[in-house]
Amino acid sequence: MNNNSATYLIAGCGVSGRAAARLAARLGLRFSLLDEHDTADLRAFAGSLPYPPENIFYGFTPQSSLPQFDVLILSPGFRETNPVRSVLEQHAARITGELEFALEHCGKSYAAVTGTNGKTTTTELSSVLFCAAGLRAKACGNNGYAMSDAAIDCLDDRLDFPVVEVSSFQLETMRIPTPAAAAFLNLASDHIDRHGTMEAYAAAKFKLLANPGTSRVINANLTGIVPRFLPDHPGFQTFSGAQSADFHFTGGILMYQDRPIVAASELKLQGEHNIENALAALALLAAVQGAEAVFLPAVLNALKNFTSGEHRLEHFLTVNGIRFINDSKATNPHAVNAALKALGGSHRTILLLGGLDKDMDFKELLPCSEYIKQAFLFGTCAPRIRAAIEKVIPCTDCASFADAAAAAIQAAVPGDTVALSPATASMDMFRNYRDRGNQFKELCRKLTAASEDGQSALS
Repeated sequence: MNNNSATYLIAGCGVSGRAAARLAARLGLRFSLLDEHDTADLRAFAGSLPYPPENIFYGFTPQSSLPQFDVLILSPGFRETNPVRSVLEQHAARITGELEFALEHCGKSYAAVTGTNGKTTTTELSSVLFCAAGLRAKACGNNGYAMSDAAIDCLDDRLDFPVVEVSSFQLETMRIPTPAAAAFLNLASDHIDRHGTMEAYAAAKFKLLANPGTSRVINANLTGIVPRFLPDHPGFQTFSGAQSADFHFTGGILMYQDRPIVAASELKLQGEHNIENALAALALLAAVQGAEAVFLPAVLNALKNFTSGEHRLEHFLTVNGIRFINDSKATNPHAVNAALKALGGSHRTILLLGGLDKDMDFKELLPCSEYIKQAFLFGTCAPRIRAAIEKVIPCTDCASFADAAAAAIQAAVPGDTVALSPATASMDMFRNYRDRGNQFKELCRKLTAASEDGQSALS
């Protein structure tokens, strides 16, 4: 039993909340669990913990009674507009999130990655490069391996160096423990429904770079706005795929200053956006291990062989000369544009667009209209997407996700690409982007009557 007498309330028992509970139990803290739902699964989880919670507040409503706590570990799922959140905040001396709670207790240095797009790929690649350079590193945060579970592995000496993907939702409430190094990848319209303005969204992201003890890595195209958010003008290493930077891309070669690192043609990662992700990961490695680590043979070999996971430009099927791409992770227009550039072809991509509205600017899709043959729209924000792009991009409204997939396949001819790159969040129709991507793959395989290797013809 930990001699810390502080009381903790873990509010929200999803992936991150359950991980926080496992860490609290591992530390022997005095903790309670709260959730707006009350299910057999939640009850079973509470009973599975090696050290039990002091209290359980399942099925919680704004009218429920609640004692005072020293620390509230609040799930990002509780928006400021949720009346339960305001009740919770009145019953705690301090409010934090699962990520901050875990970082405070892991006892290890760490690297962090934020940005609108590319976080998961860069975090995973960075962890692979750190491992190649001799550290026991692992990607964690928003990739399904919660930081609290990583903290348990740190405490049990299974992990030395977490590489953490950090979202703007998490940064909202965080007092940032100083990362050894932090990277800010890019900034584009996203989550405006949550933050209210682009200014507030950017401010949340820049919090990650605020500590003077952190080695900072930043996209060169963001340097002009740094003084607005970090007025002390801190030093940083820059990366860019398109302009002068410490880590840059010239003549098909990834470079550090005037030293060539590797040719892009040798990488399994493809697309301009992934070149920038690779440069950011290399810059993060240099910030922690020194520039010479970038040129280690093991690091270069790891870089060449790295591939991104499912739901990110995932080419899962080819039928009758038609490519099928699952890019369900593309949850904003900026990410869709990156995918379209990587896929290429003049008006050869048939796009599935739609989902949960985050109050984004869908006119940002127009600069890449040259790649789009037709867009099939679904979900709650289909009308907003149509209004933004229909004068330039042919659009068809679909009653369901399955109808959109069927119509896209029907419209495709050999040489085309059918891509789910939806530019929106998934939670209006799916559990998450993974569920959306998996359903898309299942629909395409079924509708094309194709086997896994894609040898059957379109029906």
